[in-house]
Amino acid sequence: MSSPTTASKSSPKAIERVIASTMPNNITLAQQAQQQASMNASHSDTVSQQIMEHLLAELVHYSTASTKQDEHNSTAASSSDSTIDSLQRAVLAAEMSAAKLERIGYQIGYRLTERLAQHKTWNVVSNNLDLAQQTAAQQLEAVKFLCKEVWVQLYGKQIDKLQTNHRGVFVIKDLDMVWLQKFPKDGENSRVLAMQWLALPCGLIRGCLADLGIPSVVSCDFLADGQSMSACSFNVKVK
Repeated sequence: MSSPTTASKSSPKAIERVIASTMPNNITLAQQAQQQASMNASHSDTVSQQIMEHLLAELVHYSTASTKQDEHNSTAASSSDSTIDSLQRAVLAAEMSAAKLERIGYQIGYRLTERLAQHKTWNVVSNNLDLAQQTAAQQLEAVKFLCKEVWVQLYGKQIDKLQTNHRGVFVIKDLDMVWLQKFPKDGENSRVLAMQWLALPCGLIRGCLADLGIPSVVSCDFLADGQSMSACSFNVKVK
């Protein structure tokens, strides 16, 4: 009868040893899964940004290809093949491609702002100001909302610099535009392609302000710093 008693006393430790000997792979897999989940969470923004850049590249390619096809169909009956006409058609095709991207950006900016502004608490403009000052204050608050909350949703950062003359003209500067970080700083081709890419954020800005009741005209340009292609500015003119 002593044997069962001895076995019963030693069974907990024996069970622990058996479990320890049979579980290391499972524990390792669980730890690896936890580490992978942590890495995915920490790099989720990077992955999303890479996907967005790929999507934007495809949008640029689509708009360019569709514009060339439309231009080819419209000029198929024409027999004029002069160099001047070819250059003019190329410029027109680039402008039409940028216009398509701008319209896509407008829709995105309008809908995104509609969602973000639902629970936004806007500052009340003082009644002591005249009508022009009240309008300028409302426009400035809307542009600040764009530069902070909307830009963070789109690019994970706020606008670097905002300037205004308080008369309906705003200059929005992004000194490190995420979508343009990989563009080489030299070369006219890079500049032309980058301007096409910037057509989308121009539309985003216009759509955002339109949703807030501010019709505007938006243009863009590169900052003359000579360091990179990612430093750009957006000029906003309220209608």
